[in-house]
Amino acid sequence: MAPPIEILTETEIERGWRFTAQAMQADGSLLALTLELAWADYDHWCPDGSAPPAAVAESAIRWILEHRGDRTLPARLDASHARRLHPDADRAIRASLSPLDRP
Repeated sequence: MAPPIEILTETEIERGWRFTAQAMQADGSLLALTLELAWADYDHWCPDGSAPPAAVAESAIRWILEHRGDRTLPARLDASHARRLHPDADRAIRASLSPLDRP
């Protein structure tokens, strides 16, 4: 099951956005993290621009958390970290943002 994720802040930065977020861990504790989402990654995962940057960031965070295994994540991540975990990340994140998958 996907961990609950809450995007707390969104800040525009030089080459994209910076998000602070928190995610509920299996033990009930909150994991605080900062994710930077470059415009290039946004365009790669959401080429039609149909999802807001925060939705793309949340999808990337969710994918990273679900596929990190036993790895400890740094408090500050770049969204491209997902593709370094597994080459299927790009396809999976893009698919999660499909307008047909959103309410």
